[in-house]
Amino acid sequence: MIKSLIFIILMISFTGCTLIPKIETRNILKTDNIQTGISEDEKLVFKGDEWWKVYNDKTLDALIKLILSENSDLKIAWLNMEKSTEAINLVKSQEGFHLDFTGNFKRERITKNGIEPPPLGGKIYNMSSLGLQSSYNVDIFNKFKSLSEEQRYKSEAIKINSKWIELNIAERTTKLYIYWKYLQEEEGNLREQREILTRIKNLYSESINIGTGIEENYLTIKNNLRVLDSIIAENKMNQDITINNLNLLSGNKKIEEIKNLLTTDEKNMEESFEGKIKIPQSINSDVVVERPDIKYYLMLIEAQKEHLKSAKADFYPQFTINGGIGLQSLNLNTLLEKNSLLGFIGPSLYLPIFHQGSIRSNYKIAGIDLNIFIEEYNKAVINAYNEIGNEIYTVKTLENSLLNSDINILNEEKILNENKKRLNIGTISEYNYLLDRYNFMNKDLLNKQEHFKFYIQQLDFIKAVGGVYKK
Repeated sequence: MIKSLIFIILMISFTGCTLIPKIETRNILKTDNIQTGISEDEKLVFKGDEWWKVYNDKTLDALIKLILSENSDLKIAWLNMEKSTEAINLVKSQEGFHLDFTGNFKRERITKNGIEPPPLGGKIYNMSSLGLQSSYNVDIFNKFKSLSEEQRYKSEAIKINSKWIELNIAERTTKLYIYWKYLQEEEGNLREQREILTRIKNLYSESINIGTGIEENYLTIKNNLRVLDSIIAENKMNQDITINNLNLLSGNKKIEEIKNLLTTDEKNMEESFEGKIKIPQSINSDVVVERPDIKYYLMLIEAQKEHLKSAKADFYPQFTINGGIGLQSLNLNTLLEKNSLLGFIGPSLYLPIFHQGSIRSNYKIAGIDLNIFIEEYNKAVINAYNEIGNEIYTVKTLENSLLNSDINILNEEKILNENKKRLNIGTISEYNYLLDRYNFMNKDLLNKQEHFKFYIQQLDFIKAVGGVYKK
């Protein structure tokens, strides 16, 4: 009898196995190194965590630490991480040994042919029971183990996603911080331009009074002063908006702290960001794979593989060992007597004979979802390679352009210094020198804008690779 039962179970298991549809899994895109074509011999190391510390700027460090502690998106990510941990515990609780305490009491009128309601007669019984019931799921085909592993990979994906959120928040904070520094330098430049232009206006006013000046030129100078006043007002507006955006990142909970950090910062833009970021000669494929958004999809793929395993286990029989011990009686008064003690233990078998259609569909859906995650991963990898390549090309182009701009501004400064010497010895007028100085301040502001664009582009490169390179 036992041999026959075992044979039947094995046959059903084999039949279930033959009914499992074949899943064609898509290929995962292989990653290669990215060559930048840069002839640098420096040995560079990649740093992903706390990449902003490469700038060695205490104000930036404090600003990012403050914002990360209060950012709403990051708080939601932390809550999702906590939720995912509990989800793992929930899945684990479904496997293994279960123990339940049960008890009930029923009062029924029973006749010879069954239960009849009054007033048809019959005898009244007080049926009661009290005891412990247990069960143990024998995970022969690793269904519960696969579900647990699936949830573990999903939990890892959520943790990785929080790193991606942190990267984005830190990058946005750093961009706003750079913009703030630029606005300070722009304001200083604009106010100096206004001071120079005011002196030019006064000198030109005198020339008009003695009949050597032209009225149209004087009006043009006054128009330029009004334009400068508008630009200075716009600069002030942009400063306020920048502070508001930083406050928004911190959930408007650290307004005074952010204001104090910015107003007490003494470093200029070049001191904080000049020469801090290195562009490597080649980018290892591991860096691309470890980028948070790429690694996120990898974890989802691994999770779906485990889900597919658990769905495959549904084709096979499920074994459970059940047991119980307790008290049962037809009279409440005799429930606690020795003769009321009962117990049992034995196996139970679930055969998925009449659910093959739904099980097959569920398995196919799990396979399709796996291929969807693979294609999403492949798409993310292609986008990452394209993004990194574009950022490298752009940042190197801007670097070369900035180098030329710096050389030009140095030459312009030398010319201005020579003109100042000529002013001191009387070979040029103060009016002509002020015009030269005014034009130089315009060119200097354009140079500062080039520096600002370059530092912002470096941050786009950092976001593309998920970190920084340093010596």
